[in-house]
Amino acid sequence: MAEETQNNQQEQRPILTSRKQRRYMMKQQGVLRYLSKLPYLGEVRTKLRQQNMENGRKIHQQHVDASEARNAARLEQILEGYTNADGERVPGLKDQWSAQGYNDKEIAMLEEAWALSVIKDKETYQSDKKKRRALQKEAKASRDARQK
Repeated sequence: MAEETQNNQQEQRPILTSRKQRRYMMKQQGVLRYLSKLPYLGEVRTKLRQQNMENGRKIHQQHVDASEARNAARLEQILEGYTNADGERVPGLKDQWSAQGYNDKEIAMLEEAWALSVIKDKETYQSDKKKRRALQKEAKASRDARQK
């Protein structure tokens, strides 16, 4: 049962090879030598070039998706906290905020402000910055009003 799930996971994950590796494989197969003898604008070489471009787009998208997934997992770890290799609990930002006296509603505001600060978008950077500061200020004011 465990082997089946492991095999399914391996089948779902595509093998991401670099351009250099793909070119080397094509060279070993003799494809590059065959293509070099064909006319540049010939039908076969044009179709192969289009296939390579489409394949490159798909591979690039796979790389982008994998990178975004790794980044999202890393940011989630920072926010929630994690257990390191020594078995020690590393507190996350939410733990620090609750230790500072913020309640769940204020922590949600701080979480949104933090997300706006770590994920930068060129088009909305200024408005995100203003919104982040406003959320932080509102959460602090709410905590201060509650503690008085």
